[in-house]
Amino acid sequence: MKSALRGAITTLAYNVSPAHRRWRQLLDGLRIDEAALTGPIEHPSARDFMICGSPRSGTTLLSAVLWQPPRVVTVSEPWDGLRMLPSELFASIRREIAATGELRRGRLDVEKLIETGEVVWGRDGDLVAPADVDDDFLLGVKWPAFWRYVPLLPHTKFLVCIRDPVEVITSYRTHGGDLVRGQDYDCSFNRVMNQHLRQATGDLALRRVLLYDYINARLLPYLEHPNVYVVRYERWFEERDTMVAEIGEFLGASLGPGRPAIRTPRKGAGSDDAELSLIRANCKTAPALGYPVGD
Repeated sequence: MKSALRGAITTLAYNVSPAHRRWRQLLDGLRIDEAALTGPIEHPSARDFMICGSPRSGTTLLSAVLWQPPRVVTVSEPWDGLRMLPSELFASIRREIAATGELRRGRLDVEKLIETGEVVWGRDGDLVAPADVDDDFLLGVKWPAFWRYVPLLPHTKFLVCIRDPVEVITSYRTHGGDLVRGQDYDCSFNRVMNQHLRQATGDLALRRVLLYDYINARLLPYLEHPNVYVVRYERWFEERDTMVAEIGEFLGASLGPGRPAIRTPRKGAGSDDAELSLIRANCKTAPALGYPVGD
């Protein structure tokens, strides 16, 4: 009882804090509405691609691997990606690089990546990376939520990340934030999905399973399309060179192995029997994705 009271007091204090107000203002400014994306939209250029998939499926790692100027530049989760439609977003980033020779958006700490091979996040707008690029360089933007654009941009290349549901759903819980509640960021782009999941269940553990399924069920019909390459997370640990070569062929670029130091994670870290049972009973997309969690 005392623990619950302390938790409630902590939550209330955060909700009225200046930090929370700033966070809420940021989210309220992300005005692209998922419900309005019902028809064809303008494609970005042929040299632009997107990295997407469920959160916690390896999108950040892939973005770091593909930071390979002068041939390829990637931008990880710039907030402008939820303010601008894709063609405008990519054009604005290209203008920025052309004018400054730098990338000033995104959350990947490129300096740390180059120095140590670590994949470290920062705040969008706080990190500046030199971007000495070829005239015809490829530009990728990584946002997990960009899976919504797959049906709408059939001529744009997508790298779609997938990962074992036990690992992903456990990571939702341990990562915290909106994911622990089985939701994505509380902004217009995710509103329809978040409302659907809240209406489906009040059980947060079950809702985390449904979040994984909601996203992957909508991706599954497109995974064999020629403009989609599936990046299976588990392949990084045994087939890194092969997969990077395949991605390079898909994008039309000669790629090196990338800078990140890739370490095998502890399998199922933090999951218990109850959570495993819940996933096995309720995760419907796992078999089609190649993950037999019912075994």
